[in-house]
Formats: sequence, structure tokens, C-alpha cells
Amino acid sequence: MIIDESRKLLLSDTAVPDIFILEYLPGLSGLAVKIYLFLLLTARTSRNLTEQDLTRRLGQEQDEVRAALLELAGAELIVLKERSIEVADVKSAEIERTYRPRTASLPAETDQAQQRFDKREKLMADIARTFFQGLMSPSWYGEIDAWFDRYGFEPEVVYALFQECARRNKLDSKAYIAKVAENWSKRGIVSFNDLNRYFLAHDKISKLSRKVGRKLRKTMTEYDDEIIARWIDVFGYDFEIIDFALRKTTRLNHPNLSFIDRILQEWFEHQLCDLDAVKAYEQEKGARLAKERQGSLNSGGKGANQGNFEQRDYSKEYLDGFYEAVGTDEQALSPTGEREPQQMDLAELMRKSEADGKETRP
Repeated sequence: MIIDESRKLLLSDTAVPDIFILEYLPGLSGLAVKIYLFLLLTARTSRNLTEQDLTRRLGQEQDEVRAALLELAGAELIVLKERSIEVADVKSAEIERTYRPRTASLPAETDQAQQRFDKREKLMADIARTFFQGLMSPSWYGEIDAWFDRYGFEPEVVYALFQECARRNKLDSKAYIAKVAENWSKRGIVSFNDLNRYFLAHDKISKLSRKVGRKLRKTMTEYDDEIIARWIDVFGYDFEIIDFALRKTTRLNHPNLSFIDRILQEWFEHQLCDLDAVKAYEQEKGARLAKERQGSLNSGGKGANQGNFEQRDYSKEYLDGFYEAVGTDEQALSPTGEREPQQMDLAELMRKSEADGKETRP
């Protein structure tokens, strides 16, 4: 029996649904894929496999195996039960999501639907051949069909949507592509002409953003691009006027777009449409501010209190009253209250010494 069972395993194969490879495999972790393959094998051979068995067989920690099982359950590939693990039928689930029952409709509606179906079918075949090597997951058909119905895109717009996401290496994320489709719809893109105008405007904004970034020596972000887009789309300003506003940042240590945005907002509110009008407005504004500053100095600035009261007139007699006249023959008092001796010249001092000497001799 053991030999027969070994021969069966040696010559047998485990089928993996193509829908799993196309739809689920890119988004799963490596351990989750390993566990799913083991589960397919045990389901084919009608064996039971527990969480502990997977832990021992794969040489992984029990917490890691449990996390991978939860990952598979979240993707609706397995169903976790109390004492067993059940593998879900991904084929039937995909069929139920893709093919929906249709109600009866009028002949005219049927003809229109058939025409739309033919165009969409050709587009989906082109997308599958160009971007998925002819192996596009069936779920993509439902997504593309929903974008047609929700946003009213023309087939060329949907094809350009995949081109743009392929250029950004984002074809593995349905959520990213759906977000781009929603963004295009918000910008009013329906036809290929709308898309062409959008790309031209976006290219203009990107070039202008790079110019502004070089002027300010700044790495521009997506939010900076939104500000610059408003300067172009709402204000209608070209780089000549924007560059004139950039020159006003030379006085700033850390120039920023908020300062420039306030300047351009002021010009726009005054309906200044060209560079000459902007320069004339700035000259008039500078002269007005200089006049206001001068008037402020004369009325409320330094020296403003001068002339608000009557100045006193001090006479010479009044000022001399602060000093007391001292006679030349009067000795000055020392700090202790005693009179200090007057200073005598050398000749008088010698005469006084001789006279004192005569008085002392007999």
C-alpha cells in the first residue's frame, strides 16, 4: 500500500486554477502561496490538513502560518472552520461575478447594446494582447465594463488609461487604475479630444512647475503642482508674470509658494492681466506706501510730540542761579569742614621761609 501510494504521488499532478495565477497570485505573500498549494494537494487527495501540520511541514512559526491563513481567507481563497480548512471554488465565484442574469429589453436597446458590446470586446482584446500578453484576468473585463457605464469613457480613453498606468508600472493594482479613471472623470474627460487637451495642460503645468522649482531651488511636490495649476487655469497667468512675482522673494530667507500665491491673488483680484499692468500697479503701490510712511513719521512717528506744547524760555539769570559764586581770596572748605590752605607760588614760599628763619635766630 505504501509503495502504491508513493507511485500515485510520483505520477500525479495538482491542478492550479488559472484564475488564481492571474487574479490572486500577484497580491499574495510567498508563504500564503505555499500554503495554498499544499491545501490544493490535500483537497485533491481527500486528506485533512491542520494549522499545526502546516507549521511542521513548512518549518514556520505558528503565528506566521496563522497570519498567512488569514490572508488567504481575506482573499476568499479558503474558508477557516473550527477544525478544518476548506478550499474555496474560485472558478464558480468568478463566474458569478462576471456573468449576471439579464432581463428582457426592447429590440432597439438590444441593437445598441450589441454595438457597444462589439466595441468593448475589441478594446478588451487589444488591452489583453498589449498589456497582459493575451492572459488578462476575467475580473478585468468586469472592471473595464464598469468604467464604461460609470464614466461614459470612449474606447480610446480606456486604452490610454492602461497606457498611462503601464508607463508608471502600476498595472498590478486595480485600485490605482480605478483612481486614475475617477480623476479623469472629475476633470471632464470623456472623449479622446478631452484627454488630449488634458495632457497638453498637464504638460504645461509640469514644465512651469520645474521652472519655478529651479528658480526657488526647491523640489516641487504634487501639492505645489496644484497651486501652479491654479495660477494657470484660474488666474490665466503665464511664466512672464509668475517670474515677476518670483523676483519679490529675494528679500526672504526662505521663499515659499504661499508668499507668491498671495501676490498673484492680489493681482488677479485687481484684474491685472498683463505684465505692463502689473508693473504699473506695483509702482503706484510703492509710491503710495512711501507717502503713507512719510506721513506717519510726520504725524505719529518719532518726534511727533514736538510742537504739541509751549516751550519754556530760560533766561541767563535763571540758569546762573544754579551756581554759587566763589571769591578768589576765600579758602575753600575741605570735605571735613576745615579750610584748605591756598596754593602759593615758589618765590613767595622762599620769602616766607627766610622770614621764619630770621625770627628763630637769636
